[in-house]
Amino acid sequence: MKNKKTTIIGMTVVILLAILTVYVMISQSKTFNFQNFINLLSNAWWPWIVLAVFGMVGFIYFEGLAIVLIARVFGFRKRKRKSFMYAAPDVYFSAITPSATGGQPASAFFMIKDGITAASATMTLLINLIFYTMSIVVIGLACFIISPGVIGHFDWLSYIMITVGFVLQFIMIAVFLLLVYKSVIVKKAASIILHFFKKIHLIKHLDKKLKKLDKMEVEYKQCASVIKFNKKKLGVAFLCNMAQRISQILVSVFVFIGIEKNFSKILDVFATQGFVAIGSNSVPIPGAVGAADYLFIDGFADLCSDPVSIELVSRGISFYVCVVVSGLITVGSYIFLRMRAKKKKQKRK
Repeated sequence: MKNKKTTIIGMTVVILLAILTVYVMISQSKTFNFQNFINLLSNAWWPWIVLAVFGMVGFIYFEGLAIVLIARVFGFRKRKRKSFMYAAPDVYFSAITPSATGGQPASAFFMIKDGITAASATMTLLINLIFYTMSIVVIGLACFIISPGVIGHFDWLSYIMITVGFVLQFIMIAVFLLLVYKSVIVKKAASIILHFFKKIHLIKHLDKKLKKLDKMEVEYKQCASVIKFNKKKLGVAFLCNMAQRISQILVSVFVFIGIEKNFSKILDVFATQGFVAIGSNSVPIPGAVGAADYLFIDGFADLCSDPVSIELVSRGISFYVCVVVSGLITVGSYIFLRMRAKKKKQKRK
């Protein structure tokens, strides 16, 4: 019941933020005109808009494919079509919970229901999270290389968000690497901090938290072992994470081409959207609603005459349509698993 209430609250917050964001963008924009927006859509190169939709689907699929490939390392030979079942809940619940906290538990739920053990599901998602974070940094660095000048298109607030996003991702990678290969160091540091917090009465039940530390150390040691002996297979999973991020960025690139009918700025558009993705990762708002929109309009203002119109189409496909599609897949997967469980129960009788 508590989870249902949290989900409903999260959905409500996202919807309200989305309505408020669209209203503010339209009302404050000097270039946006509803009739012009309709004309832009009617005159757009629609094959490119369709490609943008495929980019959105790729964002879901490639995450799930990475999860399937990692799960195979643990001995669970799941078919690639299960990719949507494992990824859609993550995408959906990440979008409606602050800092994407609900995504991985939701994905783990479906993996376990589909026959993957809880321990293997946890390890699979942990490795996938490491690859996901690494792919963001790699693509961010690539954006700097292919079009370093576009960073100057952003204002000071956007620049701060992008910088914080980069720093946070680097810190996460450093922590992951330490946890995987030097877990003892992290454990000792965390233990010292917990004892200090206990001493100044900031936390309770120190013993339980220390036990969680022990469990975490074991998990990350297992993770290190898995990575060490399955580098080639996991390398493919990392490439899938790269493909996931690129698919999301290409949504904006395809929409830009479809509306602006301009191929000369493709690299600038790709890099700008890459920086938008990095900056929005630093904001702990469900779906980064508002922050991502601000970054997009700010970054694309120097690339096109009507960034609001392009943002509405691009963000509409890459986030709002994506959330709806992921939600429908999540519901469908839940019904499928329930029906399958009932059939198995009836056969046993």
